[in-house]
Amino acid sequence: MSVQPVLPIAVLLLILAALATITIYAAGKSHIGKKEKIFTIIRLSLIYVLAFIVGLRPVLKDDEYEFTAKNLDVLFVVDTTISMWAQDYDGSDPRIKGAIKDAKYIADELVGSNFALVTFDDQAHVISPYTQDLAYVEELIDTLAPPDSSYAMGSDMSLPYKDMEALLLSSSKKENRKTVVIFISDGEITNGRELTSYKALKEFVDSGVVLGYGTKDGGKMRASGYGYIIDESTGEQALSRIDENNLKAIADDLGLIYNNMNSGKAALESSVQYIKESSKTVADKITGVEKYKDIYYVFAAALAVLLLLEACMIIRRGRL
Repeated sequence: MSVQPVLPIAVLLLILAALATITIYAAGKSHIGKKEKIFTIIRLSLIYVLAFIVGLRPVLKDDEYEFTAKNLDVLFVVDTTISMWAQDYDGSDPRIKGAIKDAKYIADELVGSNFALVTFDDQAHVISPYTQDLAYVEELIDTLAPPDSSYAMGSDMSLPYKDMEALLLSSSKKENRKTVVIFISDGEITNGRELTSYKALKEFVDSGVVLGYGTKDGGKMRASGYGYIIDESTGEQALSRIDENNLKAIADDLGLIYNNMNSGKAALESSVQYIKESSKTVADKITGVEKYKDIYYVFAAALAVLLLLEACMIIRRGRL
């Protein structure tokens, strides 16, 4: 522990000595009893000592300075295929409603980071490269729209790979930078292709989470024109179902946590906290980077209590 006095220590000592002298002199001249004089001197001395300590401003020194949000590149990868508008989130809401809400929650929690946004439907799109303009990124997330169901060509979970690779490589070239990936999807593949392995990207990812939306029972999807999308093989309304096997495979490849978002937000809050903790960068002690944690407020709180008690005693004695 060290001190960072608000005034030179010599000045603080002079003030303390002057107050103690005045108090002892005034108590000696007063007509109160001896016990009360001693009690008054002790009581006021405690107040003076606490004020002196506060003036010294004691601090705890920590030469392991932790950087958090400002050294993060956060990459959002959002599935915007027609199935993300299936109506089985939190009852009968579109999945994308929950995805947008949760993406913005994560962005708000990691404010100060650099954010990038990649979406994929029939193709992958880099909607925004890394930027610190949080409002801009959240506005882009808010305006996510479904593809035209008339031209939808099926879901392919491998589409964002190349854009993710480019952005992750860009982030890896930055000094003292950590990368967080937020992968948002229902995991459904409907174009018959195999899921591409994401393992090669794992070395560029420090933390993150894969968020899964949808239910096993499935949800129907509105057509771009009128009514709902029809499954041509059955003539019935088409249902989109979450594929957790694909989502868990992506999470495993990237070394990330997987959360099923139909089970509530508690798991996401825990995951975001884990992201914060695992994404810290600690400066080397030998670099001389230091920070100080103020602890004077502990003594200031005790001082405030004594001053309040003193005021109550004065009021009670009718001196005001």
